[in-house]
Amino acid sequence: MKNFLLVLAIFFAAQAAIGQDILRLKNGSEMNVSISEITPTSIKFKKMVDGPVYTMNITDVSSITYSNGTIENFAPAPAPVTNNTNSVKNNPKKEIPEDEILAPSKRYGGPRVGLTYLAAGTTRTRIADAFNRADITPVVSQFGWQFETRIFTLENGAAGLVEFVPLIGGLEQGLFLPSANVLLGFRGANGVEFGVGPSVSLAGFGLVLAAGASFKVGKITFPFNVAFSPNIKKMSQPTQEYDPFTGQYITIPGVTTNSGFRLSFFLGFNSRKG
Repeated sequence: MKNFLLVLAIFFAAQAAIGQDILRLKNGSEMNVSISEITPTSIKFKKMVDGPVYTMNITDVSSITYSNGTIENFAPAPAPVTNNTNSVKNNPKKEIPEDEILAPSKRYGGPRVGLTYLAAGTTRTRIADAFNRADITPVVSQFGWQFETRIFTLENGAAGLVEFVPLIGGLEQGLFLPSANVLLGFRGANGVEFGVGPSVSLAGFGLVLAAGASFKVGKITFPFNVAFSPNIKKMSQPTQEYDPFTGQYITIPGVTTNSGFRLSFFLGFNSRKG
């Protein structure tokens, strides 16, 4: 009987000695163990004093409560780093200047100076008659202002434009030659632009075609533009005149007139207005 009690006491003492640590797994189960060693990747422990040493992956362990009451928690393993070519690091988003981001319309404006060549035609004749001048040269100066609205701006910086350009020409010759142009255009990300729209001047109503390029210094844009207004042909109505010698009316055909084309070159600068 005494031997049995002695064996039983030794058994419970061994259990008390071995079961001093609590190993909690991530699946919710617990084990009373004796921790032997902890490495960065695994935990070694015994379930019994004379039992074998077990090894468990540290990723399967949630926490360990030691016999002194200290609790050690194990964080989840970090996700492996992959060489994903579609990652943000390998494919950073293109940074776009503030005024090239897809956004509501923006307004710009700036002065324009230039020269216009007036080809021979009714426009030059009309100007000479209006100012009673015979010494008007075909090249006249131009001063004006460009009002630009960017209707939309794409992510690559290209923009759709509406421009209004009022001009006064001929001041160096003592002339006052007003004109106004409205252009619908497109400017690429590289600064090359083109546009087309109606024009009104002393020549009447017509069409203007424009192209150019611009470069930027800070927040100021410096454009160079070429504008062309094609020749406008007009034919007068045929008329009838009475011929007293024959006693009949003679039909005189209409006369074709040319307004003469206009070719202009402009320089200036733009800044944002709102």
